[in-house]
Amino acid sequence: MNFETIKVREEGEVLTVTLDNAPINLMSIQMVQELFQLSGYLRQAAHIKVAVMDSADPDFFIAHFDLDDMEASATDPSKASRYPDMNALQSLGLNWQSLPQVTIAKIDGRIRGGGLEFVLAFDMRFATQRSLFCFPEASGHFLATGGGTTRTVMMAGPSRALEFLLSARDFTAEEVERYGLINRALGEDEIDTYLGDLIARIALRGPEVVAMHRAVIAQVTAPFVEPVFAGLAAENEGMRQALAIGKLQQGVALHVAAGQTRENELDLPGTLIRLNTQN
Repeated sequence: MNFETIKVREEGEVLTVTLDNAPINLMSIQMVQELFQLSGYLRQAAHIKVAVMDSADPDFFIAHFDLDDMEASATDPSKASRYPDMNALQSLGLNWQSLPQVTIAKIDGRIRGGGLEFVLAFDMRFATQRSLFCFPEASGHFLATGGGTTRTVMMAGPSRALEFLLSARDFTAEEVERYGLINRALGEDEIDTYLGDLIARIALRGPEVVAMHRAVIAQVTAPFVEPVFAGLAAENEGMRQALAIGKLQQGVALHVAAGQTRENELDLPGTLIRLNTQN
C-alpha cells in the first residue's frame, strides 16, 4: 500500500498507521481519501486485530483540517458531499468506528480540529502528558462539523462540551482525560510500555470474542444512534449558517493569509486571538 500522507506498517496482527503529511500534519482531502482506502483494506484483513495510529511529527499529531482544502470543499461542488446532512469527515469517522479491528490512537503533540474529530471515533485514545487538544473552530466563527461537536457532547456531557468547544483553547492531556475524551494521559517514558502490553493482550483475543463485546456495546448504545445522526445533521446546518453569515470566510482568509506555518500553529489559539484582534 503506497500513500502520500500516511505510512503503514504491519507486524503480525497489528497494523500501525503513521500520519506523515509535512510540514505540520494538516488533515487534507488527500489524507481523508487515503484513510478511506485504508479502511477498505482493513475490512478485508481478517488477520489484523489492532490498528494503531501515531504521528511522524513530534509537535503535531494532526494540526487541524487544511484550510485551503476546507475552502475548496465549501466552494467547489465536485469536492462537496453528495449528502447535505453528512460530510466526508463525518463519514470517515463512522467508517473507522465500524471497523472489525480495535482502533487505538497514540497521541503525542498537538491535535486540533478535524484531526481530533476523527480520533474521537476510535475505540481508544491514549496521549502523552505533553499533548494538547483543541477545537479552534469557535474562534473562526463556526463549529466542529466532522462529528466533533456531537461526540464531545456524548463523551464529556453538555457543560464540559460547551466549555471545551467555546473556549477554543488548548486543553492538556490531564484535562481531557478527566473530561472522558481520552482513556489515559501517560508520561512519554510510559506510553510505549503501556500500549505495548495492552496491544499484546488484545491480540490474544479471537475475532469472535471482540465481536461478542462489540455486540453488547451496540445494544447498549443503540438508543444513541438516532441522536448521533441528528447531531451530525445539526453540525452541517450550523456550517451552512456560518457560511451564510460570512464571518467564517473572513476568518479563514485571515488565517490563510497569515500562513498555516509551524510558528503560527504551535500556539494556534493565541494566533487566532491575535488575528481577530488585529482585524
